[in-house]
Amino acid sequence: MKRREFINRLGIGASLAVWPTTLLSFTPSSIAQDTGKVLNFGIMADVHKDLMPDADTRLKGFISEANHRKVDFIIQLGDFCMADKKNKDFLQIWNTYKGPKYHVLGNHYMDRNSKAEMLDFWGMPKTYYSYDVEGFHFIVLDANFLYEDGKFIDYERSNFYVDSSLRTFINDEQIEWFKADLEATGLPTIVFSHQSLWHYQWGVKNRLTVQKIMEAHKSKVVCCMNGHDHIDYHHHQNGIDYIEINSMSYQWMEDKYNNTARYPKDMYASYKWLPNLATYKDPLYAFASLDPKGSMMIKGVQSEWVTPSPFALGMPKGILGAEYSARISDYDLKF
Repeated sequence: MKRREFINRLGIGASLAVWPTTLLSFTPSSIAQDTGKVLNFGIMADVHKDLMPDADTRLKGFISEANHRKVDFIIQLGDFCMADKKNKDFLQIWNTYKGPKYHVLGNHYMDRNSKAEMLDFWGMPKTYYSYDVEGFHFIVLDANFLYEDGKFIDYERSNFYVDSSLRTFINDEQIEWFKADLEATGLPTIVFSHQSLWHYQWGVKNRLTVQKIMEAHKSKVVCCMNGHDHIDYHHHQNGIDYIEINSMSYQWMEDKYNNTARYPKDMYASYKWLPNLATYKDPLYAFASLDPKGSMMIKGVQSEWVTPSPFALGMPKGILGAEYSARISDYDLKF
């Protein structure tokens, strides 16, 4: 967009809490096309079926709400489940949504799988792609590449657990495609990725290249959304809004903060990493409404920690831009 008229971080949840409001002022865009229909879609990220004993229940809650709202599509922003036969039932829950469904490739899929195996599991043609719905354009990116000795290497079967400076890249071929795709569309655009296109610590390593492409077309870009970081945050930079979608399930804790009092003991025997998960009582997700007159409303779920909270165990709350919380905030963007 040509800078938003305003973005109002309402911070008022679906039902459980009230949070402070932050109001920023930007100028409106002229690219929005009034087709007369508001587009609605559901967003979730990082449910981590293979780590969470109640992942099925969490996903069912999101799908039930999406069906109730009759949204135009749903999208998950990565780290959904592994491409294992035992997860077919979990995928079937996802498929009970009656409309279009979209996937973003998360890094942890390739702990055990290849990208090709994940595409086959989902029935998805590519790891990056774009689509149009009701006068809006959506772009999905894949940042799951290593970059070493001048070559981009696909994540596959844990090959990315190396020096962190070598991972989380978008390859050149995809960047060229992204540039051409964004140039070609005349529609307001939302960019989805698993890893952040802005984050100073956990973001895409060559994000500056992607940012420059978007900033050259900021009159078109409504916002970027990502998962991966398990945080709730908004960042505005050079005319582009970046929104972090919190995990549906949990925040990771280092071993010194782990705990085995949240769930029945037998669960800890079955789920190796459960002691390290500071979980949310309710599944976190959000629903967005795009009005062609030039506004985007995001309504997020706000919950609380399953006790004991990580902070009760001494874990720091995190610094600005990396704060841990059991919520997804509400936003009101004008474009």
